[in-house]
Amino acid sequence: MTIVNSRSAPLIAALRQHPWFDGVDDAALLALAGCSRWLEFDAGDTIFSEGQAASSCLLVCAGSLQGLRYTADGGDKVFGHVGPGGWLSVSTLFEAAPRHLHGVRARTDGNGCLLNGAAFRQLCLNDARFACRVMAHGANLIRHHTDQIDWLTSSSAEERLAEYILRAGKPQGTQPVVLPLSHSQIAVKLGMRAETLSRIFAKWRRQGYISDRRGELCILKLDSLKQLVHI
Repeated sequence: MTIVNSRSAPLIAALRQHPWFDGVDDAALLALAGCSRWLEFDAGDTIFSEGQAASSCLLVCAGSLQGLRYTADGGDKVFGHVGPGGWLSVSTLFEAAPRHLHGVRARTDGNGCLLNGAAFRQLCLNDARFACRVMAHGANLIRHHTDQIDWLTSSSAEERLAEYILRAGKPQGTQPVVLPLSHSQIAVKLGMRAETLSRIFAKWRRQGYISDRRGELCILKLDSLKQLVHI
């Protein structure tokens, strides 16, 4: 992981291209950039650690990162993935004692803007339009996580797995589906035991919904999975 000069051209250009900074004047943008950093990371790098004091947020410009916590047995509990144009730890900056809610680990090589928390908050105080965009981001996160909780508590394990494959794998015909999580991570994310997930996959293989020869998951009956989630 490499931190580059705060006034590097990539950082300023990335801020200018992001819709949150539309209309932000040059002086305010340079003030934020002047105390922030351009970050380059490699796959596997830890960007933030759970419980670490949060003094910055990250605008992802290239690559993919995942937010995670560790389970009691050392497994990964993945909360989500963030790609180009996405943000990490923005809302955390506004807590009374900001600390990162989860760890952030790079899934791929990439880069981004590591923005100073104090300067970011000051920009919110000075620019109401920018502050409203940040608030809209927070409101969207609340809605997303509320929907996730409702989904976890009102659906069956089979429905949750079908929905996850359709959303994360985006199956096209019988081409192999690439899922961003391992089987154990999927089980944790969907609130089920690994044995339950294995039983569902075995049932779907018997029914001819899927095949997973040579470790590749292929969806053979896409409509059958869609029916499980009422699409």
